[in-house]
Amino acid sequence: MIESEKEKMTATKQLERNIHAQNEHSSYCECIWCLEKDTQHIRTSDLAKREIEQEMAAMLMNLPLPITIKKEADLHNGEYIWQCLGTTGKAYSFVDATRQALQSIIQVSL
Repeated sequence: MIESEKEKMTATKQLERNIHAQNEHSSYCECIWCLEKDTQHIRTSDLAKREIEQEMAAMLMNLPLPITIKKEADLHNGEYIWQCLGTTGKAYSFVDATRQALQSIIQVSL
């Protein structure tokens, strides 16, 4: 029984090596290459999100009734502060902050 378990483990290790050699890692793989790739993907995603937020914030500031949205400096707090027509609010996402600011403009104009 011990010998068959050893053969099974050896076969499993060989299968893992073959998968890595083919560069076809499984979704549950935790090798250094896969973990590094996932980290790079997250960094790229965060960078893209920040760029979109910056472009949207610039566009909102250039409206006839400017809307200012800024992320709080506190790294542990993900709140966004928005300001428009003397009204200020907070939201936990850029999208929610934009929605709230636009709703405040609509309420004022009604």
